[in-house]
Amino acid sequence: MSASTHPFADFSARVYRKPGVADACLFIQERYGLNVNLVLFCLWVADRGGGALTAGQIDTAMRRVIDWEAQVIEPLRAIRKTCRSEALGVPEFLLQMFAPQIETAELGAAQVERLVLASLVPDTGPSTGEADAAVRSLDTYVGKLGIAPDAQLAECLTAILQAVFAGVRYTANRA
Repeated sequence: MSASTHPFADFSARVYRKPGVADACLFIQERYGLNVNLVLFCLWVADRGGGALTAGQIDTAMRRVIDWEAQVIEPLRAIRKTCRSEALGVPEFLLQMFAPQIETAELGAAQVERLVLASLVPDTGPSTGEADAAVRSLDTYVGKLGIAPDAQLAECLTAILQAVFAGVRYTANRA
């Protein structure tokens, strides 16, 4: 199976294209530092019948992608944003030639990260729609980051959840 047709890659692309999801993902990434691939991974595992990820599984997932995120994805993202907002003395037409290459590299790096995450769980099978498991996994992940969920985070995570599980809302279960 190729990287572009992996079930997690297909799931991620399908969910990300749904109305409001891309904006919600970018907001939680920028505002709270959540890894969008990890958020989608929580949903994918639950949707495929894998249940809620344990704290240990979330720790493992975070450890597996933290260096890749910091040393590859974030620098590519910073370059893309810089080229979008500053010419840096480079003519606009040259920036327009360069920008798609950076975007392609960033998307490729994110795909590698998805495949690393997908390798952490066995192929779980067809969708079973375990919405509660997805919420529990997200709650564990948010807790691992030490984030106190607020209304904006809940709204964004709800939008992402509802792209997979109709009618589900994110509410923090921690005390």
